[in-house]
Amino acid sequence: MKQNRGKGKKTPTSRPATGFGSGASGFAGFGGSGGGSALSYLAEPPSFSAVADPNVIVSFKNVLKKDSTTKAKGLEDLVAYAQSHPFEKDGGVDEAVLDVWVQLYPRTSIDNSRRVRELSHNLQFELMKSARKRMERHIPSVVGAWLAGLYDRDRVVARAANDGLASFLNTPDKVLGFWKKCQGQILDYAIDAIQETQDTLSDERSTTEEDAEAKYFRVVTASLALVLGLLQKMGDSDIVKLQSRYDDYFAEETVWKSITFSDSSVRKTVCHLLFVCLDRKLPYAEGTKVKQAIVTGGLRTNQAGSALEYVKALTKLTQSSPGIWVASGEKKSPISRLQAFIAKGSQGSPPKFWESLDQLLSLIPTTNLTAEDASQLLTALKSGVTNREEPRTNTSYAWKCYIDTARRLLGCLSADDQLAFAKKHLFPLFEQFLFSVSERPTSIPLGPNAMAVFVDAYHAIATAATPLTTAFAEEWDRVASVLCANISGSLPEVSKDYQTSQERIAEEGRRWFGLVGHIHEKIAHANANVADYTTEPSTRVLSQSTSLLENRNLKPFGAARILEYALSTSPHLFRGEKWSILSVFLLSAAESDVGRATESASCRHLLSCVRLLGTFSGRDDEYSRLWRAWVGATLGLPPGKTRDSTLASLISHEKGAELCKGYRELQDTIVAQTLATVRGQANAWELLDAAITYQALDDNVNKSLAQNLVASLDKEAQNSGNVLRALEILVKGRPQLFSTNEELHTALVAHLLSLSEISDGSIHAQARAIRALLDSHADGKLPVAGIIQSNLDRAGPQSLDIETVAVQAEAASDVPLEDIFPNTNIWMEQLALFFERPIDPSLSITSNVGGAAALIKTSTNTPAPRVARDRKGRSIPVRMALYLNRILQSQVDFTTLPEAFQAELLYLQAITAQLISDQITTMSDDGPWKSLREDEAISDAEELVSSSRNFFNTRVSAQKPGGNPSMPQMLLDLMMQQSRELTPRDLYSSRAMSELIQSMAEVHGLTADLEDRLLKTEILKTTPETVLIAASIVAGLGETAQGSKAINNFCNRLVSDAAGASLGADKTHMTLVLLSLCGQVYDKGELPVANNRIVFAVRQITSWLDEPEDISPALCTEICRSLAQLLPCMKDVYGSYWEKTLDFCIFLWTKAAAAHDIKESLPFIHASLKLCKVLETLSDPNDDLEDALKAFSEGKSKALVELLRLPRGESSSQPQEIVDGMICREVEKLPMRHMPDLADIFPLIASESRDIQTAAFNLLHKAIPAQQEQKSVDVLLDKTDARLPDELLSLLLDAPTLEQYSDEMLAQFPASIRSYLLAWKLVFDAYSTSSFKVRNDFTEHLKADGCSTPLLEFMFDVLGHSAAHALKLDKANLGPEQIRSYDIKLAEAESEERSMQWLLVHLYYLVLKYTSGLFRSWYMDCRSKQTRIAVESWTTKYFSPRIIDDTLDEVQNWADTQEAPAADEQQLVVKVSRPAREVTAGYEVDESEAAIVIKVPSSYPIDGVTVAGLRRVAVTERKWQSWIMTTQGVITFSNGNIIDGLQVFKRNIIGALKGQGECAICYSIISADKRMPDKRCTTCKNLFHRTCLYKWFQTSNQNTCPLCRNPIDYLGADTQKRRQV
Repeated sequence: MKQNRGKGKKTPTSRPATGFGSGASGFAGFGGSGGGSALSYLAEPPSFSAVADPNVIVSFKNVLKKDSTTKAKGLEDLVAYAQSHPFEKDGGVDEAVLDVWVQLYPRTSIDNSRRVRELSHNLQFELMKSARKRMERHIPSVVGAWLAGLYDRDRVVARAANDGLASFLNTPDKVLGFWKKCQGQILDYAIDAIQETQDTLSDERSTTEEDAEAKYFRVVTASLALVLGLLQKMGDSDIVKLQSRYDDYFAEETVWKSITFSDSSVRKTVCHLLFVCLDRKLPYAEGTKVKQAIVTGGLRTNQAGSALEYVKALTKLTQSSPGIWVASGEKKSPISRLQAFIAKGSQGSPPKFWESLDQLLSLIPTTNLTAEDASQLLTALKSGVTNREEPRTNTSYAWKCYIDTARRLLGCLSADDQLAFAKKHLFPLFEQFLFSVSERPTSIPLGPNAMAVFVDAYHAIATAATPLTTAFAEEWDRVASVLCANISGSLPEVSKDYQTSQERIAEEGRRWFGLVGHIHEKIAHANANVADYTTEPSTRVLSQSTSLLENRNLKPFGAARILEYALSTSPHLFRGEKWSILSVFLLSAAESDVGRATESASCRHLLSCVRLLGTFSGRDDEYSRLWRAWVGATLGLPPGKTRDSTLASLISHEKGAELCKGYRELQDTIVAQTLATVRGQANAWELLDAAITYQALDDNVNKSLAQNLVASLDKEAQNSGNVLRALEILVKGRPQLFSTNEELHTALVAHLLSLSEISDGSIHAQARAIRALLDSHADGKLPVAGIIQSNLDRAGPQSLDIETVAVQAEAASDVPLEDIFPNTNIWMEQLALFFERPIDPSLSITSNVGGAAALIKTSTNTPAPRVARDRKGRSIPVRMALYLNRILQSQVDFTTLPEAFQAELLYLQAITAQLISDQITTMSDDGPWKSLREDEAISDAEELVSSSRNFFNTRVSAQKPGGNPSMPQMLLDLMMQQSRELTPRDLYSSRAMSELIQSMAEVHGLTADLEDRLLKTEILKTTPETVLIAASIVAGLGETAQGSKAINNFCNRLVSDAAGASLGADKTHMTLVLLSLCGQVYDKGELPVANNRIVFAVRQITSWLDEPEDISPALCTEICRSLAQLLPCMKDVYGSYWEKTLDFCIFLWTKAAAAHDIKESLPFIHASLKLCKVLETLSDPNDDLEDALKAFSEGKSKALVELLRLPRGESSSQPQEIVDGMICREVEKLPMRHMPDLADIFPLIASESRDIQTAAFNLLHKAIPAQQEQKSVDVLLDKTDARLPDELLSLLLDAPTLEQYSDEMLAQFPASIRSYLLAWKLVFDAYSTSSFKVRNDFTEHLKADGCSTPLLEFMFDVLGHSAAHALKLDKANLGPEQIRSYDIKLAEAESEERSMQWLLVHLYYLVLKYTSGLFRSWYMDCRSKQTRIAVESWTTKYFSPRIIDDTLDEVQNWADTQEAPAADEQQLVVKVSRPAREVTAGYEVDESEAAIVIKVPSSYPIDGVTVAGLRRVAVTERKWQSWIMTTQGVITFSNGNIIDGLQVFKRNIIGALKGQGECAICYSIISADKRMPDKRCTTCKNLFHRTCLYKWFQTSNQNTCPLCRNPIDYLGADTQKRRQV
């Protein structure tokens, strides 16, 4: 226990030590007395000598530091230390650590740093876990600090303390037991804490006043809270045990004096402490000092944040001792102090403050209260209520307190005093409320409870003495007169403040009649007899309002609104004749001029009055006449919004809707206006909504309207949105119309299903909403099977989407399963329409049965039959295939169908997928899809083909062949039956069968059953009936059949047949087709056929090549494919076969390809290219083949270019892309010596094929730089101007613009844009190896043709500069490498949009590098400031650093490779400084150096370089500046070329020095003033420096030449002449 803690410290009262005993709480290890407090900063630090770990000592010392961060770090280290020493590991932390910590914990737990306090409690918890029983003996020393942490205002700290305590105090009983056992230690800590002062807790030398005060308040709050906790938890017997300690605590003056502290938490806590003392009747709250501190000190203190608790404390104290409010000789009485406190308002407290204050004021004795005291109290109360800072949420509660207090004060006053009191404090409230005199929002009661406040005030006054009630009645009459005057004085319509004036009187009327209505209701329910002073004044107000409306033609809408408010809030005023008076007024308004009434601003309020009059009972006949008069007059108005709105208002209530059902003309009008609205001819939505909502139409009219609207969905598709809106209103209001009428219900649902598929989001949403409403009221079910079949068997714009049909099928649980699947007969009939069309020859490239497609002969003259399609262009087979695919993926059990029906469905699905696959391959129009140009169509088509194939693979995998006929076997048999003729249907059947066989072979291999079924001799033969079957089997089995004897034999037969085949025989084509397919079963050169047979076959086939013109394109293809299989097997055989084959390929590429349509040419071009590739890649070729290939090389180059130049179709197909890719890959390998004329290649850049563009670009990209080097030499020798090739410039003429392409098209990098940009890349290729002179010629050429401006405008439009959103290259992953170079092959691997961005960015770099002058011209002429700003910042950030580096590198390279100077010249010394972005050039003259500096700005080349002089030598300042300006100009106008400027500077100096000699006086060329000799002797002709000559004259005292001694004129002739003048 401490005796002296420092300045201001009192000696504490002595107290006995209290020990711990064992008890139920589980603290058996507690014992000994509690230690003294260590809260003061003056407490002696603990000794660390017993701590073994030096790191722990450092951490403890850090905790003792003043810096909060250091403390926190120390505590964190100690927490980590405790966690690393759990109890299970050697019993936890050392005892010495615990001893030190219990001394540091109290002071650390009250630190100003929240983090430090939190960590202190965390450490205490961790040590408790680590040491367990050993820590229990230290609990008395730390219990106060630990429990005090529970009351820390920072929740994180409080939670840390609570978590530690809750770990072992996990039940309420344990918590209570802990507090009981530690009661003495807790009191010791609380007493020590309350005795501390701000000076003993904090060192003023290192702590700010605010921090010191915060710590002191934290400690006081903890002390008060701990004692409060004890009093709340301890029983009377427990308190008695330590009564003296409690006495000591409450004897401390600080305890109750803390009510005056500036901290709200302290004040709240002491208030709660007072509550407990009073509730438990403890003597500590009964002393005079206590009451003086609470009443006098508390009222004098600002109670912001604690006002509510303080008022409650005063209330409890008043209940206990009412005498505290009696004056006791002080300057100010307690009541006057209370008034000052009340005048401050709630001081930020919740509304409960005013309720508590009301309770307090009701308890204060009023026996000696005078009228002046009452007035002052109410004045103070009003000041508090209307305080500027009073929250608006408290307004109603505050005014209630005000009125309750006023009522109580009225009861304490005499009759005369009551009248004066009410006139001063109550009467003005009513007038202020009604007329809003005050501008302050809280000066009068407002809000939802405002009326109740005034009703209470009315009741208090009306029940007072007679003089007051009489004056009150007179006050109501006076206020009514004021209101009537305001109404009559409201401004007319012509006034500019008309609207404001009418709104003001309407608001006054609303408040008046709202208050009158509430007062009447209060009087009606009051048991006491309270007079009504409001009825007569209100009648005057109503009369004034109706008179004003009559006199001003219904224009004052404020008066009309007053009538509306009166009817709605004070209906008691209209009982009896007053109802009739208002009815007559309204009837007159309708009959006299309803048009004026409906057009007036009062119309809405008058119609509301008509509606409200209908709510009165017993007036039906009179109201009917009034309503019909208004309706009849309104129907006579011309159709329009006014009439519809008026009618809607008249039927928008129960009485009006009932009368409407008997008014046929009105119902017909509603229906007619609805239909006109649906057609867009009217806007009567409000009228329809009102009629349906209030059920104003009879059943027959509703039914007729519904039928008309459903019919409109078919007739007026363009108005579907309006029709759906009307139907939604009808379904919501009258759902039974549709649920009871099945025909109407079904028709509407069918239309809704169709409309729900429309891409228009609003219509789709409307249709679904109506469907949901119908389903929620539907009594029956729709005929689902009929809807499904009708939408599958037919296709049209109104057909439902497949997804919609599938959803209906999934939901049709009670429909036979077969009824929800497509009709196979109709499916086949619709497929037959496509089988009548010719087959694209190019499909043999991608077909799995190869050239078998060319065996089918179809008529090309037959007109294409008309195909039914839905609105997405899908034919009936496509719809059926999509539907079946969707059903197969659903929960519908497909396997329960009859197996024959399953096989038919899967067969049709397979050949439909083949047709769709062909359309995807060729991208042709008018196929199964109308067109696949849209993303959605191509995506759906690809998904259908992929899903169908996956399903087949899954089905095959699930069922193993063998035994009873399985589904794959049944399907295989069906396909085989359908592949026995040379028709398109059989071709597609064979292709589907090939895929099925391939799936079976991949899953099960070539099983014996499958081999027996397929590899029969009667099937594997070359006849029209078996060729397609054999082709599908061989193609399907593929490499799986390598070990098959049947396939081996079949292959041998085919080779033998080929050896004996003739060119004109029909069987020849079939033989070669099957031979090429068989060859694919085996590896190249590994055919299982005798070599002599192969030689015979090749000899026979090549014999046909002598006259290749007679061979059809299809047979050419098969010849090439067969040779590609046969020739590798005989590579060692010599003969003319090799030469004939390669010549045949040249023929196909040069003559045959040009003679046939591109679709017919593609297969043999493809086959011949592959054939050449096979021959070129043969290992160990024979000499004949090598010689043939060498002779073939040059012809191949020309032929390949011819292939590139072949005319392509408008649309690209997959076969064409494959062939183009092959051609391009071959072209890229062409050697430079065989490079064709570039003029023939330039047009290929404009090809629509990307592959051809790429190939042509690669050729030119290699050729142009090489050719340009020679051209640069030629131009210099011939002294002519260089020009870019006209063929290249022609590609730049049709420049693209942003307006020509949508965003979607632009993202695909159209071929036309790619061609244009690649052409520009080739232009800069020409720049790259050209001389400076040629580059300038090219630039002038581009400038003359105006080519650069369109490029830059398009570039900055696409890259976003025009919209001020320039592409961010770092986010687009375009770094310095991509800026400087463009690799077309790498770009093709990127997305189309990124490829375009990359090329544009690279071109911009090249523009800046080679034609910066053209760019600068465009930049200066650009009219868009936004674009210029974006371009400037973008260029400076991403491009300028690269351009500057390139420019400086170029200058450095030029400087390093300068030619040696002539004998009488010096070398130009060039120094490049990259950090400073400077080029310094110096020329030595007579041991001096003339030097200039060229500075490159950071925004180069937007901003040009600047030239400045460093050292002037040999010339005058004027000429020197002329040289600098000339150098600057040359750089500026020579496309920013610094090297040109340096050359000009060098030539100027050399020219100026040419012929100059030394001065005969100083023997130097340059004088001290940097000039050359410029004074010549007229006799001896020697030159002298001006300054040297002047010095000679001065020293020799004569004007003679130093050499010849003849007189010399120093001034010169020109100066003499000027002086003579």
